[in-house]
Amino acid sequence: MTHMLSRNRAELIVAEAASGKPIRAIARAYGHSQTTVRDYARGRRLPGEEARADGFEPFAAYCRQRLADDPHLRAPVLRSEVSSLGLDISRATFYRALERHGLRAHPCPGCRPAGINANTKLAPHGHLRPAPLPMPTAPVAGETLASFLGRLAAANRTSPDALLETLPPWFRLRTRRHDDRWQNEQLTPWAGQAARWLAVTSGTTPAGILNALPAFGILSRQAARAISACRRCTTARGIPQPVPVHLPAHYQVCLKHGTWLSGPEAPQFSVSECPDIIAAERQARRLGGHTTEQLIYAKVQAAREPSEPGSPARERRLQALIESSPPAVTEASLEELLLAVAYPEAIADAVTSLQANREGTA
Repeated sequence: MTHMLSRNRAELIVAEAASGKPIRAIARAYGHSQTTVRDYARGRRLPGEEARADGFEPFAAYCRQRLADDPHLRAPVLRSEVSSLGLDISRATFYRALERHGLRAHPCPGCRPAGINANTKLAPHGHLRPAPLPMPTAPVAGETLASFLGRLAAANRTSPDALLETLPPWFRLRTRRHDDRWQNEQLTPWAGQAARWLAVTSGTTPAGILNALPAFGILSRQAARAISACRRCTTARGIPQPVPVHLPAHYQVCLKHGTWLSGPEAPQFSVSECPDIIAAERQARRLGGHTTEQLIYAKVQAAREPSEPGSPARERRLQALIESSPPAVTEASLEELLLAVAYPEAIADAVTSLQANREGTA
């Protein structure tokens, strides 16, 4: 049950809000959450009325984690994910729940939907044919379409806009969206033709395009993280700049190079000196009948439980990571460093929770 305020206290909060005092200031003055104050101020809860259970509360931390994983995640996709976890909630109630918990899903400020209507032309004119560019370029697994087109244009000494002029209109519509996993029913039928066109232009294969770029449907039904590709992987391919990618949301380590795949704002670092972190990543990828959403939900819930102080194993990991990483990296990635240190226990707790839930429903 959510916390219910006394009638007198709730009436004072309502009066403060009616006088124009900001919600944040009222919450700070009375020592309650902004959500509680907002519910009373907007009449969603009445003074003296017994509070109803917030069915969304158990999923709020999951939604917060997913929006951190992918800032351009759209609300319908997020609602689909929590529905797969067992939350039966209407669209309107879901949007109110996001607002109540201070969560904001895509579209973010500045984003505009692609203008698709019955008159939109997606295919090129019949006389146009794809032509290979002088410098072939292959996509990185999970790479965003805008990133790949930008690299392809740069390799051939042209601009992305000039490159788009040689491609079917499908590509201009796709690049207007931040979310490459967004699949519009009018765009999907043309994806195969667009992949073949891009394959010829870039000097790759249609299968390589379809399997690497989320804009063509890969990961459209799987929770994903928006991060940068492993820098060691891209450097080995001669790519000097960070490459934005969408990877399955439970991928945290590049197993090939032992690189911790940090969030967009933090540098990556090596966890090769901590084999238990690598082992935890392998365990996380063997879902054993569980979905990505179930694993993330279990991990988020486990993280909310009080934990023991740093164990000897965690201390050893922390020391190994500090010693193997440049000081500038450890200072800029302290939060990610601590996540890596706790990763083996987080995955173990999540797997234990999933197994317990399976046995409970058997």
